Amino acid sequence: MMTKAVDLGATLYIPVQHPRLPELLAGANPDLRSVVICLEDSLHEADVGAAQEVFTAILRMLEAVPPQLIVYTRPRSPAMLSWMQAQPGIARLAGFVLPKITTANLADWLARLEGFLHGIMPTIESAEAFDRAALTRLAGALAPLGEQVHAVRIGGNDILNVLGVRRSRERTAYDGPLGLAISTMASVFLPEGLALSAPVFEHYAQTDLLREEVARDLEHGLLTKTAIHPSQVAIIHEALRPAASEVEDARAILAREARAVFGQGGSMCEPTTHARWAAGVLDRAGVHGIAGAAPGLPQAPTRVA
Repeated sequence: MMTKAVDLGATLYIPVQHPRLPELLAGANPDLRSVVICLEDSLHEADVGAAQEVFTAILRMLEAVPPQLIVYTRPRSPAMLSWMQAQPGIARLAGFVLPKITTANLADWLARLEGFLHGIMPTIESAEAFDRAALTRLAGALAPLGEQVHAVRIGGNDILNVLGVRRSRERTAYDGPLGLAISTMASVFLPEGLALSAPVFEHYAQTDLLREEVARDLEHGLLTKTAIHPSQVAIIHEALRPAASEVEDARAILAREARAVFGQGGSMCEPTTHARWAAGVLDRAGVHGIAGAAPGLPQAPTRVA
């Protein structure tokens, strides 16, 4: 079954050596929809060998008991990606997160994926995040892969590190230099049909600001977000739930009998220009439910007649 970015919800990065990884993969956190088993930045070079042994043990476990989540892994190099692909049980994973993708190294990563059906999530986290021409070349290389690209991830902290700054505790990513990078990437990748994953919000105690940032993510067309702490998962999913009024508008816009332009709830609706937005709203409602309804309870159907 095809994996769409909206299906991922809040994607939690977990170091491969984390003691709770096996139970999380078995569904211990009912809010969690997707995880990335990380063998890259979360791992010291001296620990790589031991971590690879843990990774192969995890794959053996998943061969016996399939994961209850959408699971990716993040290798630290193209060579490690090739090693991972040769491991028994790798078919249990949905795909690979490709770190630090640039115009210079993308071809090497993609060459190692030939013949494999796994999904990929390339991560943009270099100075090229501010280079529209470079981003356009990356989008041109990725777009032909179609549904194999589950999302393009925005490595917010690495992008800010290029500038020597850290994101604010008082403002969203969109109110600082990262906002320019996100807006540029949205304008380049989304028109090519490539979904974007919103960057992590590292100040996990600032829950109200996290909710505000997810709202800004949605305004930019980003339907999934990286999580850095388990406490963020339920908050992000709640913020991704569309309001009942949005769902009502979306259904009206996508209805077969919809007029070319009509008013609803004090706003103009125009199916020609609002159809992609409306489809995204119904996708979010189908995955996360509708705001104001209890999670887990049946929602009103989201299928358009």
